Amino acid sequence: MVRFPIPRHQSSPFVGMLRTVGVVIVFFIAGILFWKSYENTLEKITSRQIIYDQTKTLSKSQKKILYDFRRYIKDIYGLDFKVNINNRHIIMPKNLSKTLFIGICPPKGRAVIFFPVLLKRALPKDFVEYMEVKYCKEYLSKDSWPIGLINGVKLIYDQLNRLQEEYGQKK
Repeated sequence: MVRFPIPRHQSSPFVGMLRTVGVVIVFFIAGILFWKSYENTLEKITSRQIIYDQTKTLSKSQKKILYDFRRYIKDIYGLDFKVNINNRHIIMPKNLSKTLFIGICPPKGRAVIFFPVLLKRALPKDFVEYMEVKYCKEYLSKDSWPIGLINGVKLIYDQLNRLQEEYGQKK
């Protein structure tokens, strides 16, 4: 077997330092990318738990609107948001103290919107009553409930924005 001599170069301390800094930067960037990937995966997992659609009727764009609303209400108000669409009966979550809940049973024509106490006190009383009673009967219990669901979420979103604008002006 023939051996080939590999020439060794004398590197300056500056080159050694540059290599060390380069390796540190690569590990730092890899760490940031791993962290962002972990956040994204965690967001996907938690967002799947907010919508239970047994009817498989909601489109991807409608689900995206609901996911975005959940992110908004969680980031701004610290509240949770859940939607349960079931063929047999409406299943209420166990802990509703900090959860805005919308439950729909299309075959039976039943729907419910539950506002947590904090949100119920902050929003206008007539709006909460309208959403809990009239809106559920008029829009969520009919065959067009997916559109009614999205429009209801948008109404709540608009009301929360008005609330923030009023609070911001009073400051």
